[in-house]
This record gives sequence, structure tokens and C-alpha cells, in this order.
Amino acid sequence: MKSLPLIVAMQMQIGIAAGNAAAADAPPPAQDASHWQAMAQADLDAVHAIVLSSHPGAIDEQNPDFRIWMEQGYREAKGLLPRVRNYDDMLSVVRFYVIGFEDGHLHYSDHARNDESVTTLGWSLSLAGTEYRVAAAASEWPGALPPPGAKLLECDGRSADSILDTDIAPFVDRRKLPGLRAKLAEAFVIQPLSGAELEQCRFATAAGEKLSIPVLYREMPLEEAIPFAHPADRASHRENSFTFENGVLWISAPDFALSKDEADSLEAMLKRVRALKNVRAIVFDARGNGGGDSSVGDRIFESATGGLDFDRRNLERLPKTTAQWRVSDLSIATVSQTHQSAVELYGAQGEESKWSRALLDELKAARAAGRSWVEQPGGGGYRIDRAEMARRHGRLAKFRGKVLLVTDSACASACLDFADEIRLVPGSVHVGEPTSADAVYIDTGWSPMPSGNPLVMPLKVWRNRLRGNNEVLQPDVPLGVPIDDDAKVRAATLEVLEKTH
Repeated sequence: MKSLPLIVAMQMQIGIAAGNAAAADAPPPAQDASHWQAMAQADLDAVHAIVLSSHPGAIDEQNPDFRIWMEQGYREAKGLLPRVRNYDDMLSVVRFYVIGFEDGHLHYSDHARNDESVTTLGWSLSLAGTEYRVAAAASEWPGALPPPGAKLLECDGRSADSILDTDIAPFVDRRKLPGLRAKLAEAFVIQPLSGAELEQCRFATAAGEKLSIPVLYREMPLEEAIPFAHPADRASHRENSFTFENGVLWISAPDFALSKDEADSLEAMLKRVRALKNVRAIVFDARGNGGGDSSVGDRIFESATGGLDFDRRNLERLPKTTAQWRVSDLSIATVSQTHQSAVELYGAQGEESKWSRALLDELKAARAAGRSWVEQPGGGGYRIDRAEMARRHGRLAKFRGKVLLVTDSACASACLDFADEIRLVPGSVHVGEPTSADAVYIDTGWSPMPSGNPLVMPLKVWRNRLRGNNEVLQPDVPLGVPIDDDAKVRAATLEVLEKTH
């Protein structure tokens, strides 16, 4: 099912340059606090309303905590309105409410920023083991800046962890994920909600010198902030590709959100993959993949392996997995767009096109009948874990060699579906970093808010999914090398491969 890629919280926090074009013709807003407070109030009201009318969690009897936060969080967010002084404060207050649902597919994106500027403290932070170090600093600044590599000791008598937990996580990501501390450290560069600004930070340099530096926040153009805020972006290789050396087929699969040209290119690549001979091992490298269209991962997996086959006798004795769609105007509009996209990419007779057409018809019929839920066409299958697949003598239809999966902490949404599939192969080995995680709510649509910023929101809920709510997939073998270093990851993975029976 086609769904929008997951937007990383840090990207949303500093603004998405592509989204600025949507508001390029808007008149400059008033700069007084009352204007931004009114905007925050209007977007909070709109978020609350669309969640109530369209989010599966709002009517999910199996998740009372969702409905509690839907109202409690709404009240708490409105309590922050007096602290709103500017556009970034407005973003933070709305995100405080949205982030509180702890749902990676529910987020409030920054498209209305009309001046392409951001307020920062001039230096960025990264997590190095258990220490927080200065990753980079602005090239020009009206005050002193800490040198790159310096260890952050504390700010205003508080540890970095305390600041991240109190001033950053509630507005960026509250989930307890293995890779979250590094992402929260990246968000340290942005000015927090008014009233939580830092004043003085202490550092230790590599030479042992202790520095005490005043914190100065300054508004600067987004294009100037990005280089020091993101000195080393992850997974710069974004194209799906493969190499074949010494019998090892290495498939890099960082992108599941494809345009028509990219879909055609992928199919041409997979045709070459299917024609390969004497493959002794396959490595599926999903680093940098934040999600997109799950069917892309399915096609990559099946082209390389022929897909999984197993003993299907007595499947009915296993727990059933299903997905339910919330019937709403938003779900119908989103699935209609998904169907049009599928027809453009795969033709009217493609499996994705026929599936989305069936779902669209079901949703329309349910709305006419006044029903709240539609079960996903084709069902969800049965709950089969790795042990059960082994008991059922699972094997790949066209491949008998070794299978490895590589992930980083960005893996979410359709990437997790891809990982689930590969991990079911008996004898497969998962290496790299722990993944990110998904709530049981998934498949997103966009709803514009009064500010012009869209709310991205899930439209269906999984029932009895093997992977639990916000459950991280842990690798069988952590690689212990920088996950962004292609050469070291390849060498470490091939070493694991040779040790695998």
C-alpha cells in the first residue's frame, strides 16, 4: 500500500525548504505574539478536530490511552499558548500535542515558513558513544562558539540528557527508541519554546581545557544553518541499486517512495537481478530507508529470492492478523489519490491498482452505509514468527543461499515491513543497528491546517500484528562500525556472512 514516507522529526523542526515554495506568495504575517498565539490556537483546534473525525485511534476501543491524550494533551498544549512569541514557538506548541500520541506516522510538518530562516544557537551537537560533542559551528557568529569536538559538560547547571528530556523530547519525539538520543541531540541546535532558552554552557576540549560560553540565539537563513546543523547527513546514496561480486548480491534499498521514472528504473534493475546466475548470498541493505510504498520492498525481495514458501496446513489454527481502515473523508480522498498514483506507476491492471480500487470501493460503500471500519481487502494473513516459519519448513522459492539484512535506526514504516519479510527467512541474519518503530496505526493522508502546515496522519490500524506497537527490531549481530560508512559496513557484513552457516 502506497503511503507517505516518514518525515524525520529534526527535518520538520528546522523546516523543509521544498515546502516553503507552497507559501511563497503568502503576505508576510504580523510579527506580534498575539498573531502567533492565534495561529497556534487555530491549528491546535484543527488537529484535534481531524484526529477526532479521522484517526483510527479516536474510536479504537483497544487503545483507551489514545483517547485520553486526545483530550488531555489538547488541554496541556493550549496551556502553553501564552509562551508563544514567534513562528517556531507556534510549531512547538502544536507539535507538543501531536508528538504526545507517540505515533511516528502522525506529525505536523513545516510548510508555511515564509522567510526560510530559523533561530539557532550557532553550534550543533552529536552523540558520540555516551558523550555529547559539538559536531560543527557556524562560520560567522556575533559571539563565542565552542570548537568542534568539544564535549558538552552542562548548561545552566543541567546535563545534556536533562535538557533533551525536558526541553526537546516533548516537542520532537517522546518514544523510547534506541536511536532517539542521537536524534534529540541534533535538535539541540534549535531555539526551544520561549521560556526554556539556555544562557551558559560549559565544555571540555580534547586538550582538557574547560570553556564556559554564553549561549546566543540568532535568526539566520535556512541554507546557512543546514550545513552546520547537519554536518554529516545519513545515507547520501538514495537510489536503489545493486552490486554482484564473488557470488554476493548486495542490494541497496534506501528508497521506497518512487516517481514514475524511478519505478521504471527499479523494474529494469530487478530484471537484471532476476537474470543473475551463481548467487551464493544476498545482502539487503536498507540503511537510510524511512518508508514509502511497501510493495516496492515486496518486489525487490521476490525478484531476488522468488519469495517465501512454507507448509500452509492448519494455518487457521494460528492467530489471524488483520488491518482496519477508519472510514472518513480523509481516508477516501487519500486512497483515491493512491489509486491514481498506482495506475500511473503500474497500469490499471497492476496488482497495486486493483487492490487500491477495491479498497476505495469498500470505503465509499461503508460511508454510505454509516459504518466506521473497513477491513483491508485480501486480509492480513496469519501471525507467523521466525520460529513458526522454521517449524513449517519455510524456504525461498528460487534461492538456497545465505540471506542478510542491514538496517539503521532510520528504518520505519514500509522499511519495517521489508525487514519483517526478510527476517522470516529461516537462517537469515539481521545486522547493523536497531530499527526505528511504528505504532499499530499506519498508512497516511495529509490534512491542511489553517496555518498552511499539513498534518500527516495514519488512516488504518493493524490488529494482532506480529511486531508490537512501537516495537523496535533488534539486529541478530550489531556491526560495531559507523553505520554511515559504506566501506566499513560492507566489510563487517561480509565478515558476518562468511561466519554464517
